[in-house]
Amino acid sequence: MELQLEHLSKTYGTVQALKDISYTFKPGIYGILGANGAGKSTMINLITDNVARDKGSAGGSILYAGQDILKHGSRFRGIIGYMYKQQGFNEDFAPKAFLRYMAEIKGIKGKNEKGQTVKEQIDELLEVVNLTGVAYKKIGGFSGGMKQRVLLAQALLGDPDILILDEPTAGLDPKERIAIRNYIAELSRNKIILFATHVVSDIECIADYVLLLKKGEIIAMGTPVELIEKMHGKVAEITCTLDEVGKLQEKYHIGNIRQRKNGIALRLVGDELPDEAVMVDENIDLEDVYLYYFE
Repeated sequence: MELQLEHLSKTYGTVQALKDISYTFKPGIYGILGANGAGKSTMINLITDNVARDKGSAGGSILYAGQDILKHGSRFRGIIGYMYKQQGFNEDFAPKAFLRYMAEIKGIKGKNEKGQTVKEQIDELLEVVNLTGVAYKKIGGFSGGMKQRVLLAQALLGDPDILILDEPTAGLDPKERIAIRNYIAELSRNKIILFATHVVSDIECIADYVLLLKKGEIIAMGTPVELIEKMHGKVAEITCTLDEVGKLQEKYHIGNIRQRKNGIALRLVGDELPDEAVMVDENIDLEDVYLYYFE
């Protein structure tokens, strides 16, 4: 099972939102990191065929199982589960009714590979996203986090081979974020999961691979360990006074700022660091990687 992007590009007027992206996704979790406008949503919309590619060879191709997704037709939509970043609800829907409705839209019928009926799938998903107790209550009265959980459940309907998640933990409290991340990690054994986010902690522990997008291009990619290893010699800490913080912020990328007994401790990220700073080699993480490329 492979999802291949070959020279994928997209232009809106005079703006090139995606520039010659080539990458092959296999089963696993792919964290797609980037600031707003980096091209994450454009790439997702092209993969889900919600946005048309540029005409001819200029737009590139998207292949699933060796065949262009456009040739798969409606079957490809059944292969993909897509959790939108934002989506309007009919506020009179209850979660259970909404999932039944989405199952019909997706053409999900009969039993899945685990022998579950559509009703049993819906019941299980509501339990996974912790909405069983409000299964018959109107979505209109839900918090933003609860609505996010409904959207995640609908993306998982039908047990799709490819799962695309756009900011799936937005609005969730810390306990819910951990529960959702753990469930996504369990799914990765036999699915291609694209997890688009700007929250590094969401993917740091579960991503098998990370792609960093900036201005429509992949500027770095690899496993979390590979990306972190490239940061050696680029992360340091320095202790200073409160008056010195502003000057350092003008010259360097600043990560964490902490109050210590002997002053303010700053974490600096970059190719050029002050001589008096102490290099950090043991505790480098993906937050440092993100700061290096995007700040």
